Amino acid sequence: MSRVLAGLIVVIALMLSLGAWVAGAQTHVSPAPHADAVSSIRSDTYMPHIPPRAIAYTRTQRALGLTGMAWNLVGLWVFVRSGASVRLRDGVYRLVRLPVPEDGPPAFRALLVFYGLYTLILMLWNMPFGLAELATEWKYGFSHESLGMYLGDAAKNWGIGLLVAPLLCGLAWLVMRSPRRWWLWMWGLTLPLLIGVLILQPIVIAPLFNEYKPLSVGPLRTKILALAARAGVPNADVFVEDTSRRSAHVNAYVTGVGPAARIVLNDTAIMMLPEDQLLAMLGHEMGHYVEKHVWYGLLSGAIGSGAFFYLAFRGWPLLDRRTRQSKTGLRGPLDLATLPLLFLYLNIALLIQDPIANAESRYMEHRADAFGLRVTGLDTATARLMVGFAERDFSDPDPPALLHFWFGSHPTLSERIAFALSGEVKPDVAPRPHP
Repeated sequence: MSRVLAGLIVVIALMLSLGAWVAGAQTHVSPAPHADAVSSIRSDTYMPHIPPRAIAYTRTQRALGLTGMAWNLVGLWVFVRSGASVRLRDGVYRLVRLPVPEDGPPAFRALLVFYGLYTLILMLWNMPFGLAELATEWKYGFSHESLGMYLGDAAKNWGIGLLVAPLLCGLAWLVMRSPRRWWLWMWGLTLPLLIGVLILQPIVIAPLFNEYKPLSVGPLRTKILALAARAGVPNADVFVEDTSRRSAHVNAYVTGVGPAARIVLNDTAIMMLPEDQLLAMLGHEMGHYVEKHVWYGLLSGAIGSGAFFYLAFRGWPLLDRRTRQSKTGLRGPLDLATLPLLFLYLNIALLIQDPIANAESRYMEHRADAFGLRVTGLDTATARLMVGFAERDFSDPDPPALLHFWFGSHPTLSERIAFALSGEVKPDVAPRPHP
């Protein structure tokens, strides 16, 4: 495990250095690619004015986020290297009254207990950073979430996470039954599993955390439904989420697939945004639905998981040798005590692929921006919406280039403002057909 250790130390050092650098960086508003378009239309109105509090908030949250990621990786490595994982494994097998297997997949009840305890320990390890982020949200007036609500949400997430245990048991069984093709079986199962999660998320999982009600009958609902029909989304389901119970941030999103697809407005958006900005935001979200961005995301996720499973298959013999030769007491890749090490590799792989996933996300967000401008014609309202995200929600309009390349899921706010005002997108004059 020495090479793994060296590689991990490099990754952690880079992340911590980046976090320290960003924490001291000054947030600023720099000219966007279409700055001439912005300046030609009352530039002061469409140039975000960033208060000092917003700069301090952004620097604090960035530092916490980056160092929190590094802390999570350290926790996984320490859990294995210190022998805590092996001691937990031995204790679990004593608890379920089974012998520790020398080889082969673990019993399901042993895996479930081990996974539950391991994820609980990891959650407690990471909680200081979560609490620090919550305290920052309190300090700047964004969070309405009590400590009890925060801990309750953490407990719910932990319980939902236990559903991963049967999948891990199935993976171990496939590795034993089909040692040369298990990665293909897992790849084949990925897309149905992702679709299942997308279907269940809005109707089963999300209601565990928030309450969702159909938008009440009235002028706003009438205008939204008219916009949906014009966009090619007839009979759209528009729900309001009680976001204000937890947060003052403003957002809307599209979620689910098929009959479970829905457009969700935060109640904070209804309370804080003018009607034209609400419609501009929903036009963007309808763009995700009409252009089937959820399905493209599913497809790219399936392709990425296939690459990951294949690399895991190719590295399996090496992992088998290294774990069996380890002085920490691991007994091979299927040993319960090896599970945190596997999750460490998974986290590093996800971190490495972030630039690819986020580049795809930025492209789809730009497409949704263009769709929203075409279907609403609200170019200045769209620009003011983006200005509000910077001035009201303290989103950095011009994040550091490296951070944006690696972690930015949307074009920068300055880029989106300039695009909205550039005149590149002409509004449609006719309704779109239903996709």
